[in-house]
Amino acid sequence: MNEEVYIGGWTLSRLRERSQNERHAVWKRARSLHSAEGNHLARAIEMLGLPYAEPEPLPEGDPLLDRLKAVFAEPSARSAAIEATLDGLPAMAGIDTLLHDELGEEYRLNTSAVPTAEALTAALMTGLGYVEAGRKELPKRCVARTGIFWKRG
Repeated sequence: MNEEVYIGGWTLSRLRERSQNERHAVWKRARSLHSAEGNHLARAIEMLGLPYAEPEPLPEGDPLLDRLKAVFAEPSARSAAIEATLDGLPAMAGIDTLLHDELGEEYRLNTSAVPTAEALTAALMTGLGYVEAGRKELPKRCVARTGIFWKRG
C-alpha cells in the first residue's frame, strides 16, 4: 500500500502484472505526453527491468513462423481478412481468430507472434490491392489489440 502511484494510477506492481505489449503501450503513451509526470512513469518502466519494448517479428527459420505462413496460405485467411474489412474492422480481426483457432496458446503466448501476423496481414492486404487507412481497435476476443484498417486502393 506504500507504493508510489504514477500518472494514470499506475504502480510498479500493476506494471509487473502486464504483458510486454501492454507495458510498451503504457510506456509509449507516457512518453507521448511530453510532461514531467509522463517522463517519470516512462523512466519507472525502463528501470523496472522487465521487457517493455515492442517485440520484433519472428526470425526466419522459426517453426512458429512457418506455421503462421501456412495459415495465411489458406483461402480461409484471405476470406477472413476481407470479411473483417467489409465489416469495418482491421483485417487482423479476422486473421487473429483463425490464428488462435489453429495455433492456440502457441500464438497467444508468443510476444513476437502478433507483430509477425500483422506484417503477414499487411503483405496479404497490399497484395489484394488494399491500402492503409489508419489503425483501429480490435474486438476484445482478439489477441492483438489494434490493427491496420484497409480500404480499396
